[in-house]
Formats: sequence, C-alpha cells, structure tokens
Amino acid sequence: MSAGRRRITMVLVHAAIVQVLTFAVRPNLSYAVLDGGGSAALLGIIAAAFAIPALLMALPAGHAVDRIGERPALVLGSAAIVVACIIAALAGDSFVMLVIATIILGCGHLMSVVGDQAMMANAPGDRGLDSRFGLYAFAASIGQVVGPLLLTLPGGTRETPPVQLIFIVCTGIAVVLLVLSSLMGSTRRHAPGVRVGMRSTAVGLLRMPGIPQAMIASAIVLASVDLFLAYVPALGHERGFTAEIVSLMLVVRSLMSMFSRLFLSQLIALVGRRALLVSTVLISAVMLGCMILPLPVVLFLVLSAVYGFAVGTCQPITMAWISELAPPGSRGLAMSLRVASNRVGQTALPAVFGTFAVATGSGGVLAVTGVALLGAAWAAASLVNRSTGGEAEPSLPEG
Repeated sequence: MSAGRRRITMVLVHAAIVQVLTFAVRPNLSYAVLDGGGSAALLGIIAAAFAIPALLMALPAGHAVDRIGERPALVLGSAAIVVACIIAALAGDSFVMLVIATIILGCGHLMSVVGDQAMMANAPGDRGLDSRFGLYAFAASIGQVVGPLLLTLPGGTRETPPVQLIFIVCTGIAVVLLVLSSLMGSTRRHAPGVRVGMRSTAVGLLRMPGIPQAMIASAIVLASVDLFLAYVPALGHERGFTAEIVSLMLVVRSLMSMFSRLFLSQLIALVGRRALLVSTVLISAVMLGCMILPLPVVLFLVLSAVYGFAVGTCQPITMAWISELAPPGSRGLAMSLRVASNRVGQTALPAVFGTFAVATGSGGVLAVTGVALLGAAWAAASLVNRSTGGEAEPSLPEG
C-alpha cells in the first residue's frame, strides 16, 4: 500500500470512530440528563452546547490547521473527546458537568472533522477529490450507524440504557482514537515564517466564485436531512403508519445514502459531476415534495429510498468542490467555513420551516423543505457554471 493510500485509509478509520463516539455520547448525554431528574426542556441546552463550538471556533480551527498541519488538530480533538467522556462518566447527576462535557465534546468533534476533511483535501494519492470525499462520507455514515448501537449495551433499565457503562466504553474508544491521531502525519502547510491573516483569507475564500454557492447548497441539503429525521416520525403518526414503517423509512434513507457514497466516483464517471450534483439535488426536492400527497405506504418507502440515494451524493461533491476551489494552504479554513455554514443551516432552517407544521402538518414541512432544495439546486448549478466558466468541468486532481 502506498503512503498516500495508507494515509487516506487512516483518515477513513479516524472519521468512522469520531462519528461512532459522537452518535453514542450525544444521545447518552441526553439520557444522563433525564436519568438525573432533568426535564426534557434541558435537552435543548445540551443540543446548543454541542453546536456553539462549531460557530465560535470553526474559523480559528481551520486557520490553525492550515498554519500548523492536520495532526495537531486531530490529536487535540481526540484528547478533547477523551476528556469529555471522562467528565461525563464522573458527572453523576450534575447538569452543569454534563453541559461542560458536551461543550468539550463539540470542540473535539469540530477539530477532528476539520482535520480529517483538510487531510482528505490535501493528501496525495491516486484518487480524485470526489472519490476521496465519497469514501469519507461513507466511513462517517458507518460510524453514525454503529454509534447508536452502543446504547444497547446490557445493564440498563427498560427506559434508560446503562449510562455510566456507555461513557466508560466510549472513553476507551476515545483513547484508541487519540493513539490513532498521534500516528497520523500532517500533509502540507505553510512554510515557517509565512503569516496569512485568518480574516483576510476567509474573506478571500468567500469572494471566490463558487465557494459561497457550494456552502449554500451544502447547508440546505444537510438541513433537509435533519428535517427528514425529525418530521418523518410525526408524518407517520399523522398518516397512521406503524413504528416499524417509520423506522424502515429512516433506515432505507440511511442505507441508500451510504450506497450512493460508496459508488460516487463511478456515478461521476457515468454522468459527469455537473449533471450528478444538480440532478440529485432536484431529485431530492421532488421526493420530499411528494410526501405531502396521500400516497400508499409502499410509495413512501420508495420516496425515502430515492431521497436517500440522491441526497447522499450531494455532501461529498460539495466538499470536493470547495476543497478544489480553495487555494493550497487555505483548505482547512475552507472546510471550517463549510462546517460553520452547515451548522447555521441546521439551526435556522428547522426553526423557520417548523412553523409550517401547524397549518400543513409534517408533510407540509417536508414539502417546503423540498422547495428550499430547489434553491440548493440553483446554487449548485451556479457553483458549477461560475467555477468552470460554463464550459468543461475542472479536472480532478490525482493527488
């Protein structure tokens, strides 16, 4: 195995473990709050405590990655996750300690994600950027599937998993992540003595044709996934679907997204990046829009499957496009800008679109989300046209 392939493989394993920990610890923190006598209203504070670091630290984190390399960010992020798990395990019934653990977890997650994505963008190898980020998204999806399974560890009650045991197990997994991070070398960075301002670099990136459009498309697409996860159970309740059908809709969506990411490079070779990006966003919009209709259960499963396949291709393509447009030495900052814009979209759009639930029901929320995806398709088309001059697509770097 070449050095480039080995580096990419380590990033994929690292990304999967980060998501395993995130998708196990975050719901377990919620259970810890409820188990300690806290109300469900306090879970909003826990959610905000995880999101705030991405908004406040994203640009400094990305800038630091560009200045000193990815390895310090990965080590610091892994160490933060270890500390978060230890604090959570020792918190007991202390809500304040659980909030502190959540904040530290959010910081560790941010540093890890930015470091992984920057390394995928900068690492040499024989794969193009679309293929790399397709594999990266696939690895992250595996972690997101495996993580919640830790909640099934034995020792809990009917209503609550073994909270303490899960935090201890996650601490052990986080230590493994820290060891892996210490073995991962950085790719490229600025030469010693070169100083580039974070603000000026960020402004320069946002002024580059294509990058704002890619961030808009990415944020809307990711918010649509969050809204799908939040409102499909409510949709099932309104339409009289069984819990098994709702669960199957969610699982089918996840599996089809994983499937599309695994074969992303083949799909691009078949139809082209331009056609794939714009068409999959449009297909996602149509699938969600159709969920307002009174359709048979089997068609809702089909809509979920097609939506999952289509939406799964969008995130890795936008990651690849942003990293391709960003000049060398600024890709960490570009990835962190994308993370921050995603978090804004995930916070603002559900709050706005949720108001439609009163008048139109859950199907209406999903339909409005589909309309918003039309805006993402427009942004994606504008991104391609402006970054390529409306002609041939940029060639994919081979490392």
